[in-house]
Amino acid sequence: MRENFILKLCILLLFAGKSVAENIDSASVNPGKTVGRLSDLYTKAEQSGTAWPDSLKLVAAQITAEGNRIQDKTAVIRGERYKAQALWRLGSHSEAMKSAIAALANAEKWKMTSEIPDIYAVIGNLHKEKANYKMAFQAVDKGMQAARIAKDTTSIIYMTRLKAMFTQGLGSQENDTAMIHRSLNMHLEGLKIAESSPRFERSRVAYYNNIAQVLVKRKETDQAFFYVKKGIKLAKKYNQLISLTYSYTWLSQIYLQRQDIERSKKYLFKALRITQELKNPFREMEVNRYLYQALEQTNNYKATLAAYTRYIEIRDSLRVLDNVRQIGELQVQYEAEKKDQQIAALGAINNVKTREISWITIGLGLFLILSLFMIFQYRIIARSNRILEENNGKINEQSDQMRLLMKELHHRVKNNLQIVSNLLSLQSNRLTDEDARQSIRTGQQRIEAMSLIHKSLYNQDNVNMVDMREYLTNLVESVMQSFGLSEERFRLILQVDVDELDIDMAMPLGLIVNEWITNSFKHAYQHVTNPELSLKLEMNDAIQLEIRDNGNGMDMKLWDRPGGSFGIKLIKVLSRQLDGQCRVAVDAGTSFTLEIPLPQLREAG
Repeated sequence: MRENFILKLCILLLFAGKSVAENIDSASVNPGKTVGRLSDLYTKAEQSGTAWPDSLKLVAAQITAEGNRIQDKTAVIRGERYKAQALWRLGSHSEAMKSAIAALANAEKWKMTSEIPDIYAVIGNLHKEKANYKMAFQAVDKGMQAARIAKDTTSIIYMTRLKAMFTQGLGSQENDTAMIHRSLNMHLEGLKIAESSPRFERSRVAYYNNIAQVLVKRKETDQAFFYVKKGIKLAKKYNQLISLTYSYTWLSQIYLQRQDIERSKKYLFKALRITQELKNPFREMEVNRYLYQALEQTNNYKATLAAYTRYIEIRDSLRVLDNVRQIGELQVQYEAEKKDQQIAALGAINNVKTREISWITIGLGLFLILSLFMIFQYRIIARSNRILEENNGKINEQSDQMRLLMKELHHRVKNNLQIVSNLLSLQSNRLTDEDARQSIRTGQQRIEAMSLIHKSLYNQDNVNMVDMREYLTNLVESVMQSFGLSEERFRLILQVDVDELDIDMAMPLGLIVNEWITNSFKHAYQHVTNPELSLKLEMNDAIQLEIRDNGNGMDMKLWDRPGGSFGIKLIKVLSRQLDGQCRVAVDAGTSFTLEIPLPQLREAG
């Protein structure tokens, strides 16, 4: 018996040894070589990260393949994260988000906390590229939390910069100077940490660029120049080509503010060449936007239009608005799946408990029958609720799609009107006849009045209602600027007590305001020492518009004459379109009053 047992044990050990030997690959024979190969690949990935996204994509694939081969979880996560980073730089933002979510899922599943900050950095940047700042801030906060848990100073520096950068971007988008100032303080605090040790030197480049950007917006060119030069020096030292394009962009803006157009163009063309070499379409789009703005101040209309056209082409090809929704949905879907998994785990525990209780209550027949009946009723109710939720979900989805399409429509109309306005501006510069130039400028201002409507609707959640206070303020300021007037030389009184109006009413009302105040700026203030204009919009029993100036007074024959000027004809036609009654009075100036019945009163009439 003992000999048989020993024989069987030897046979088992033999087969076990054979199985183990069959599973040993070259990495097991020489683990040091495998670790060294991964280390080299990580170095290549970091070197290619901001410079060569095509190369980074290839290195990411090699890291993933090696990680799967030797079952290295860190390599699998980093390979997917580097792939997401490469796709982001190449402009494939939806695919980049898919890879970032896959890396995040593995990092959370395997509890690799140290890898999470860099993944959330990619996710946050993807949201930021699409101006989805709400989700960008959520991502950077989660990345900062993970960095602090891991006590990773490099990641803390990175997350601090990202949050400051997102704050700066949101402040610029909302034209909030207080927020932009706060972002500068956040950048300076993060830079202190980055400059506390030589090992964080690479992290300083982006800080220098971001600080320079804020200072450029504040028109503090000397300080901005100081940080830009430091950024260029480090970007070249570490071959951070994407960072170098930002340095050149802010340097060009410094020279633009100093009226040195040639140097401004020089550095923008440098930045453009780098983005084209890197095949980074999103960055190329941004550089073309700055280039168009710089060239606009020259007489090279052909180059100006070419840069603007290229900017529009890239923006539309990237489908910015669609990507905002798709990228957001990918992360929301991942978060929902995590919750579903937690619910499933809790459901499994509940099933075990239910089975235990069932054994105890198996003898209670009457109770069992009652329970089955209740379960049957519950399923009927649950099925009804599920159908109702699905229908509600479809309705909400269709509503969101419709809102998105309407926003896209207003955005495109605004852009098309802006192109027409720019073409008129270019054409007017070529005319020698002052009357013709004035006619084109007048038409351009009317187009601007309509463009502002669509701009306001694009920025509103309700795509059919116009914020009248914002719209009329922007419209009057635009007309003032076109006549070269400033608040120091001109007293403007705006009192808008109407919050929102439907586009069908706001559009003709805006054109009426545009025509009247344009006429005032042309004719009313000749030989007037202290020009003044008052505009009031109120809503009581009716909508009432009043525009008053302190000029020389309008010749009432012009208003009463059947023919009249085109502007007066337009005002009268638009007033009739609104079922409104307009009056003109001359008393120490000219006043124009328009009274429009409310929609419900018009329907009753």
